[in-house]
Amino acid sequence: MKARFTLPAHEALVGCLRGAARTVLTRWRLSAEEQDAALLVVGELAANAAVHGRSEMSLHLVLTHGTLGVIVGDHGDPVPSRQRPADDDPDEHGRGLDIVHTLSTGVDVHCGDHGTWILARLAVTVAHREAD
Repeated sequence: MKARFTLPAHEALVGCLRGAARTVLTRWRLSAEEQDAALLVVGELAANAAVHGRSEMSLHLVLTHGTLGVIVGDHGDPVPSRQRPADDDPDEHGRGLDIVHTLSTGVDVHCGDHGTWILARLAVTVAHREAD
């Protein structure tokens, strides 16, 4: 099973991607624990795409036998470098990929001229059938 969403790369829209993912993961009948882990991964990767990426961010969810693939990418036109505010707390940033690695069985990063895509693979108990 697959789902895909694309939004402008704005920090304010990260919650929208998480909400869309929650709807899909619920429909796919993942357990609450599996959903929580996946939504944390979605949130961390989408936040990175919104802050460091290009003009759009995409979320792809792919459910296969025993694995949930969470793919988040930034693409579109390059945007000017975004500066952090002077009062930004450095302890609040920079741990997102560590969290993703901890929750995932594998993480692949692909960088190119057209953006960056990160694939996180999460173990799930079974490939769930879509609810009727």
